[in-house]
Amino acid sequence: MQLSAYATGRDNNFNLIRCVAAFAVLYSHGYALALGGRGHEPWQHRIACTPGDVAVDVFFVTSGFLVTSSLLRLDNLAAYARARALRIFPALIVMSLLLTCVLGPLFTTRALADYFGDGRTWEFLAKNATTLFGAKFTLPGVFEHNPMPRTVNGSLWTLPAELRCYIALALAWWMVKFAKGDASRNFARVVVIGTAALLAGFWWSRGIGLAHWPVFRLSWFFFCGAAFWVLRDRVPMRGWIAAVLACAVAIGVVFPSLFFVVYPPALAYLVLWCAYVPGGWLRAYNRVGDYSYGVYIYAFAAQQAVIATWPGIGVAGTFFAAGAITLALAMASWHWIEKPMLARKARVATD
Repeated sequence: MQLSAYATGRDNNFNLIRCVAAFAVLYSHGYALALGGRGHEPWQHRIACTPGDVAVDVFFVTSGFLVTSSLLRLDNLAAYARARALRIFPALIVMSLLLTCVLGPLFTTRALADYFGDGRTWEFLAKNATTLFGAKFTLPGVFEHNPMPRTVNGSLWTLPAELRCYIALALAWWMVKFAKGDASRNFARVVVIGTAALLAGFWWSRGIGLAHWPVFRLSWFFFCGAAFWVLRDRVPMRGWIAAVLACAVAIGVVFPSLFFVVYPPALAYLVLWCAYVPGGWLRAYNRVGDYSYGVYIYAFAAQQAVIATWPGIGVAGTFFAAGAITLALAMASWHWIEKPMLARKARVATD
């Protein structure tokens, strides 16, 4: 069957995939946060790509695929913007308030009057509540003596990139409305050509060691997901294709010089195959909810807090202690903030 036959409704494994990916980010960050520096992560030495890196790429593939579906279904820029805002910003605002007004005062080495009187405190809150104009990673006096000092929530660096992808996708859709010919076909062409250009940019920028090559990487994976949506009628979902691509990635792990040649084109298909083809008991996870966003936005700060409280706790201890705290925060975020906002988002789609 083609991908289009599977990509209907909400009976899929995306929630499970994203939750596993979120905890993979937590796991990978544990090395840098507990030991100080990214170089301690074993996979970084092997292939210059950690489980956390792969997890972020998975997020961008799924986001590109599902957000493109949402844009084309709504067929309205205002409704699209409202839907994206309801999904991203409420939980982000609450997280920023908690870090600024609760975690910061608990862990700062500054007097509280100095902490709250410092403009950087409120800049942290203002910027991270939306990340529209970038993210700020430090609070005055917080985590100054951790192995990775001062960084409060480093995971937020990907959110501005994702928001830019949302905007670029919307602009592409808006522009084709003014072109001659079939708008859907023109949009598909723009997405596919743009995705191919981003893959070339990914390989080129990484090859020359460009400092900002991860921007090409994240944009490629987002628009690769978007390309799979617009081409879903032409994409066969076959177990043997997934197996061949998985083997190609495994060969890239064995021969690291090949990894970034085979991995970028293979990942999106593998993610979508895992999201739609395996069924049965895996689908039971959907009854739990989608905790992935909450895990992602709280994990880094929870890990830093654990390390500051129990110096020398190590990578494994950080993972389990911070994982438990993060899961509790993510569950609260989902049930009290994100799920109610998704209900409003659903009403937006029918307005």
